Formats: sequence, structure tokens, C-alpha cells
Amino acid sequence: MIAIRRGRVPLSQAEFDRSRYPRTGYAWYVVAVLLVAYILAFVDRDVISLLVQPIRADLGISDLQMSFLLGGAFALFYTFFGMPIAWLADRWNRSLIIFFGVTLWSIATVLCGMAGSYWALFAARVAVGVGEAALNPPALSLLKDYFPPDRLGRAVGVYTAGISAGMGVGSFLAATLYPAIDAHGPYTLAVFGTVSPWQFMFILVGLPGFLVALMILTIREPARRVYATTFERVSLWQSIAYVGKRRSTYGLLFVGLSAMAITNYGVGYWIPEFLRRTFDLDVPTMAWFLQVRGVLLIVSGVIGVLFGGWLSDTLNRRYDDGYIRAALIGYALLFIGYVGIPLMPTPELSVMMLVPATLGGAISTVAGVASVLAVAPPNMRAQLTAMYYFTLNLIGLMLGPTMVALLTDRVFRSDDSLYLSLAIVAGASVAGGTWLLWRARGHFGASMREARSWQ
Repeated sequence: MIAIRRGRVPLSQAEFDRSRYPRTGYAWYVVAVLLVAYILAFVDRDVISLLVQPIRADLGISDLQMSFLLGGAFALFYTFFGMPIAWLADRWNRSLIIFFGVTLWSIATVLCGMAGSYWALFAARVAVGVGEAALNPPALSLLKDYFPPDRLGRAVGVYTAGISAGMGVGSFLAATLYPAIDAHGPYTLAVFGTVSPWQFMFILVGLPGFLVALMILTIREPARRVYATTFERVSLWQSIAYVGKRRSTYGLLFVGLSAMAITNYGVGYWIPEFLRRTFDLDVPTMAWFLQVRGVLLIVSGVIGVLFGGWLSDTLNRRYDDGYIRAALIGYALLFIGYVGIPLMPTPELSVMMLVPATLGGAISTVAGVASVLAVAPPNMRAQLTAMYYFTLNLIGLMLGPTMVALLTDRVFRSDDSLYLSLAIVAGASVAGGTWLLWRARGHFGASMREARSWQ
């Protein structure tokens, strides 16, 4: 293994050619552990979307206030902490960073179950965001050092299966467990005191995180991939300046890919409440549809990321803008699915539209992450990944759920108009994102050619 030196790292082509990637079997074990962590992250992040009705009733809040709990509170520090954590990940042990992050967000999820007021729950959601900010930049940086370029798309694809799998597992568990939890009424716990059913649900999903944190400690820190070109350690501001000089590539790419975040978060978080309001489902029927939703998210998500990884690798070998082409294919499915969900006449058809929506989201997610990793200089990889997620989550998490709530509360002024808000937000965001990605193709191709010259 090649030691990492401080300062400048001159390296001959011969040394680069001798560098080795870790054993394939262990590399895939790392992917599996990181996938479990990512699934847990989305379960803890998204469980609140399944508890909108009881939280609104207990705390006496509006859709707009609820939207801040769904997205704004989480995104507020998730986005801003991602940058300094990424800077640290380019310099320090990445598995330890993830360990501390998993531990923090698990504690914060349990604290959501102890919150007795709107602002206490808001603060706990902020803490969940801080913890989860420590996952993606170091995890993706690890994958780049565990897999050669021709296999990176597949590895990233499996890892990003955690998004749909986490949302699916959360939906299925909540639909299976929460009706019985709710029927039980308040719980009196030795440590937590008396908690309501929705609070108890937060505690249940938060506790497994401490076991996952221990799993993270089994990941070894690999040697960072080294290059024939000399690279220097850079500051966060130097990375920001680098992106600014190449804004034709990164600006169009980051903002264009944010459309999938708006649909996944802005539309996706409101789907359980949309089903309840639009079709007036009773508790057992609602639980059944949420279980089906969970299964569809898991199955479609896994198929989507595996296909998206293969598609990204295949198109990348043929075209300089191959990753963008893969993302655009995903966007076509994303538009069909997320615009279709709120406009279907029956709950069965609405839930089935999750298939193209999830497939499209998974394909574009894999292609998006792979595109950023492909053109990021090795000494800025984690930081540029963090900037990417900063943009996605600032737009997707901060704006997505809130745009839906604003249309429902302030434009249509009716809870029953939620379906119209979802269709408008989904259609406008995917159409805008498609236009931006189409414009990015030429600039991205030039950046890919530059990146290939480094090796």
C-alpha cells in the first residue's frame, strides 16, 4: 500500500501502475456495510413522513410547519456540515468519521421520540441532519479507493440502493408496526417516561443505529488512489474556487440533478399523507398500501441502481458525457412516475406509479454520483461530493417539501388539494432539471477528458 504524505505527492507513472486496489471480496463487504448504514439513514430520516397525521394532531401545526420538520430542519445543518466534514474526510480516517455520524444521528432519532413540543422536535431533526452529513462524502470517497474506474458505477449503484431500500424498509415497518403501536395508546418506558405512539416509533427506529455504528468500525481505511500528476492538499475555499472556475460543468450538473431531490423529497415525503387525504383510506387499508409501497420501493430501487450502475458504466465507456445520458434516461422515468402518482384515479394505480418513479430516481442517482466522482480531482473528491450533496439537499430538502406545502396552504387553501401541489412540483422540477442536464453535456464531456489525462 502506498503511504499518504503531507503536502505535495509527486508520483511516477511506474508507481501509479504498481498501486493495488483492495481484495474484491473485502471491497464488496465494505459496500454491504455502507449500504446497511445508508438504509438506516433513510429509515431514520423518512419515518417522520409516515407520522404526519399524529404529529400534526398532537402539536397542532399546519402543513407548512410540518414541511419544515420533513425537510428544512433536517437539511439546515445536513447541508452546511457536509462541507467541513468532507474537508476532514480528505485528510482523516473516513470510517471513524462515519462511525461518529451514525452514533450521533441514532441518538438524535431517539431524542425525536422524547420531544414534547414543535421546537424540541425541530431541534432533534436538526441533530439527525448533522449526524447524517457524516455519511456520504467519506463513504463515496472510500468506494473510489476500493474499486477501479470500470467497476465504480456498480459499487456506487449498490450503495445508493440504500435510498429506495431505506425508504421502503421504513414504509413497510411503519405500516406493519404503527397500527398496533397506535392502538396500544401511550407507552410508559423506564428511561423515557410516558410517550405517545408516534414518539415510541421514533425510539424503535433509532435504537438499531448503535449496532450499525459498531459494524462501521470493521471497515479498514484503504490507501488513497494516487496519480501521476502532482496534487496538493487543498483548503475548502480552494475547492470552492475550483468549482467556480468550472461552473459551466458543476453548476449545471449540480442544479440539474437537484430535480431528483425535489421529487424524491418534495413529492416522496408527502405520498403517505396524499394517499390518506385523497382516497380517504381507513387505517387497515392505509397500512396495506404503505406495505405495498415499501415492497415496491425496495424491489424497484434495487433493480434501478443495479441497472443504473451497469448503464452508467456502459455509456461512460462509449461517450464522454455517458453519465449525463444515463441520468437523462432516468429523468424520463422520473417524470412519468412522479407526475402520474398524484393524478391517478385510484390508490392502486397511484402506488403502481412508484415503479417508474423509483426506477428513474435510482438510475439518475447512480449516474449523478458517478459523474461527480469521475470529474473530481483526487485531492478534492470528498469536498466536491459534499458540494454536490449540499446543492441537492439545499434545493431538494429545503425547498421540495415546502413548495408542496406552500401551494396547498397558500394557493389552493385546502388540504384536499395536496394532489395538485404534488403534480405541479414534480412536473416543473423534472422538466427544468432535464433542460439543465441537456445543456451540461458538452461541458461535462470536456471535464471528463481532463480527468482522464490525470491518470
